[in-house]
Amino acid sequence: MPTDCREILSEEVLTQLGETPLNPENFGPTGAQPDGSLICLWRDPRADTTYLMTTISEMNRGPALDLLNGLAAKEGFTCFTPDNGTRCEKEWANGTYPVTDGRTLFWRDDVLIDTKYSNLAPSGYTSSIVAHLFE
Repeated sequence: MPTDCREILSEEVLTQLGETPLNPENFGPTGAQPDGSLICLWRDPRADTTYLMTTISEMNRGPALDLLNGLAAKEGFTCFTPDNGTRCEKEWANGTYPVTDGRTLFWRDDVLIDTKYSNLAPSGYTSSIVAHLFE
């Protein structure tokens, strides 16, 4: 399991994130966790809604497929199978601000990458993590 949020992203993605702070204080647990998971939070403390939060954790096939199939069946997520894994995603309008919110999940080899975002979605973000972890 990775332990550093910057090391799992390409330079191109890091450039798109720009000056957005990584793991700012007062937003809950971030970084490497006692259970081996990694929480990466890119958030500007001055913004009401702009953030990108990814949790990378271990999840066995059965629970992972239940989660992904449930999101597709009950919440309208679109799922497909790139990079020898399963990816599900959905975007929607933020209920308060004129921005886009979304969630992208990718599962492969008992690793789940779960990203939630609002008004911050760098191109190639999830693919960059997948490339780092699996290739």
